[in-house]
Amino acid sequence: MSKFTLQNPVATQSPPATEPDVDPAALEAFAAGAREWRGAHEEPAPWAAYDPAAVPKYNVTLRLNDHQLAMLRYLAEVQETSQSRLLQKWVLPVIKQMAEEEFAKGKGR
Repeated sequence: MSKFTLQNPVATQSPPATEPDVDPAALEAFAAGAREWRGAHEEPAPWAAYDPAAVPKYNVTLRLNDHQLAMLRYLAEVQETSQSRLLQKWVLPVIKQMAEEEFAKGKGR
């Protein structure tokens, strides 16, 4: 004889629950409250744990065509700086601004 017993799955199911009526205004108020609570208790930005003045130690490949590379080389030459420093001067502030804007938008998610 088997150690296991089988039960009729239909007999063990509970009757279907009826869904309550939903007030759209109350639902919207609830959702708004949830967004406000999450915003007040939001975790810090993923980059907040790092020192923005730390020495760079990573490289990123930026693919350029001949036209774009010629312009970058020209600008670096006339501004008497390296191509890397030129990109850091102009690209990093844009990355910072975009990251902060996206993070601020994501707080309500």
